[in-house]
Amino acid sequence: MDKMYVVSLCWRGGLLGGELRLDDERLTYYTTKLTVPPEIRKMPLPYCRIKGVEKNKALFLPTVTIRMEDGREWKFLVFGRKSFLENLKTAMDAYASGD
Repeated sequence: MDKMYVVSLCWRGGLLGGELRLDDERLTYYTTKLTVPPEIRKMPLPYCRIKGVEKNKALFLPTVTIRMEDGREWKFLVFGRKSFLENLKTAMDAYASGD
């Protein structure tokens, strides 16, 4: 599965534009902003390390919080949140079943 969603990462009190890509093994956040550390510019979130996914709102905007097994949490403003959550569930289920 290769899907891409336009998102903004809620980071350090602001929004950092970029995209989330779903593939067969991970969710990856990409941004081209040079003012952020390299580990944020391309941030892989492997399905096997995602502890939970929660939909929220920031003010009135649709957000998704990804909770990792190491305790970190990443909040994204996702355009097309419903589709994103459906495709993320499908990808994570396929990964877990080995398909």
